Amino acid sequence: MSIPSLRVTDRYEQFEERFDGGTDNRVAALMNQTKPIPLRRQQRDFTRQRLIDAARELFVRNGTRATSIDDIAKAAGTSRATFYAHFTDKQDVIREFARSMWETAFAVYERFGALGEWNHQTIGGWMRELFDAWDRNADTTYIVLQEMPSELRTDFLAQMQHRVNALMSDNPLWSRFTPEEGRRRAALLIFQLERCMDAAHYGGWKEDRGALFKTLVDIWVATLTSDMSGD
Repeated sequence: MSIPSLRVTDRYEQFEERFDGGTDNRVAALMNQTKPIPLRRQQRDFTRQRLIDAARELFVRNGTRATSIDDIAKAAGTSRATFYAHFTDKQDVIREFARSMWETAFAVYERFGALGEWNHQTIGGWMRELFDAWDRNADTTYIVLQEMPSELRTDFLAQMQHRVNALMSDNPLWSRFTPEEGRRRAALLIFQLERCMDAAHYGGWKEDRGALFKTLVDIWVATLTSDMSGD
């Protein structure tokens, strides 16, 4: 597999590089962030996003196999040549969907890692954010799950490790567990949550949404606040 653009670890490396080397590098990084984006880059990004949005809409409406490159280019108001200036094929667009999916998941789990305490109120508030994120990205996620290139399937477990890292985020609340036990609980909670959301959105599992939400919050609170002294 060779799709470095999908590596969530890139974000870790960029973060480390940004804050490596003391005050001078930090100031330089901040100054670079404030530089205006060149107009040509803005136009290129805008065109790329139009192609992504058009492909998403067509894939959802007609399916990926029934959608051609020409269909995507026409819907985006551009040409076939312009499509190939941004993507190699339809699978490349799906890789873009997957990258966005991983990044969204990473960001949501990272916000859990920033919680100051674990209780029904804090975990419930975070869980509501996660439910909303799944709703917003349900169509894109479905496309990825249905059409996921083989290298993305291989990448799934590696991405899981990054999601565990984001969920924990060196939060001192995890110190109630041993490092191994903490990672085990984090991974199991993520596996359970994502499988549950997958089944509810795409697997035909008909369950009361409010009841499902409450049960998941109860499970997370119980798993993360149980007394380890009897282990």
